Amino acid sequence: MSERRGDRDSGPGTRAVHGARPAPDGAMSTPIHHSSTFAFPSLEAMDLEQARGPAGAYYQRLGHPTLRACEERLAALEEAEMALLFPSGMAAISSAFLAHVKAGDHVVALHQTYGGTRVLLEWGAGRLGWTFDLVDAREPGSWERAFRANTRIFHVESPTNPTLCVVDLAQATALAHRHGALLSVDNTVASPLGQHPLEHGADLVMHSATKSIGGHGDLLAGAVLGDAARLEPVWQVRKVFGPVPDPGTAWQIERSLKTLPLRIARANANALDLAARLAAHPAVARVFYPGLPDHAGHEIACRQMRQGFGPLMAVEPRGGAEAAVAVVNALRVVRHAPSLGGVESLASLPAHTSHIHLGVEGRRRAGIPEGLVRLSIGIEDVADLWADLDRALAQAAAVRV
Repeated sequence: MSERRGDRDSGPGTRAVHGARPAPDGAMSTPIHHSSTFAFPSLEAMDLEQARGPAGAYYQRLGHPTLRACEERLAALEEAEMALLFPSGMAAISSAFLAHVKAGDHVVALHQTYGGTRVLLEWGAGRLGWTFDLVDAREPGSWERAFRANTRIFHVESPTNPTLCVVDLAQATALAHRHGALLSVDNTVASPLGQHPLEHGADLVMHSATKSIGGHGDLLAGAVLGDAARLEPVWQVRKVFGPVPDPGTAWQIERSLKTLPLRIARANANALDLAARLAAHPAVARVFYPGLPDHAGHEIACRQMRQGFGPLMAVEPRGGAEAAVAVVNALRVVRHAPSLGGVESLASLPAHTSHIHLGVEGRRRAGIPEGLVRLSIGIEDVADLWADLDRALAQAAAVRV
């Protein structure tokens, strides 16, 4: 391993702390430049800085030094050439789609795609003139039939939210490229440390940085990563439409990235422990978690996921939707809230939160039970989490009796 701090030859923990290259002497924390505009000694100097685009310090909507420092650290962790920050995960995904899909183009996505992305696809079809088809993540043999001559993007998530379907990213890449389309991957659940879609051939990677990247439930942000050539039109969209995060948010993200390896390791270990216990619980009908050997995507997840199987799982308690409501209402250590990837363990009902937009029929087609409880496992003591879940499940079962 290289002895240089923070270069691409260093381990992920070192890159998380030190960034993509050795830091200069001086401040240990990246300065927050609370300035939206920058002054220059000459027109030539201004023009040169403006030409640097997102790497420059000219005007915040084009590029900003605090944002750039965070983007470089993110790119180093994802092992991408470039990253761009956005003020939310949906701003990131929307900008990537607007950059690479125009009126008359076609998109293929998963039935299991995040509800907000599904709304984006419908919004673009109704207002911007693109079309889309949905395929089932559980049936990769059926995907090719959805592609057309004008398909520009195949968009997948792996693992999917909330039922944790696992997509073979190399297979998805080969399919997309065979049809002249890009593969875009929402990598939020796995995190930029837990999975590297680009090494499997993906063209664009998106994250809701609100989740594991930020990790503390106190910021809203998103990111798109990939080769500079693929991100150039995404930057143009950011410049035109203006979805640029605040420098303070970028600083928070960069600070959070320094502990991401520790948080991911602890949360993933907790999740695997709890998934195995919940799978044997008499009040549980089914557990969705790729770390379990009987999960349909377990073998692929073992190949693709570097740091364990992620913090997210879903549990279907016996008794359906009524039992699911009783479980989340009975939890005390695990909080009832609509997010994932944070230090706190959270529970939510996808039928009422992340996938409410799909409706009952849409959730049925995506394989999302109405009585599903999504659990995002945090870094608490696993014994306390288990005691809380066991008690809530027992209490919900007692109500049914």
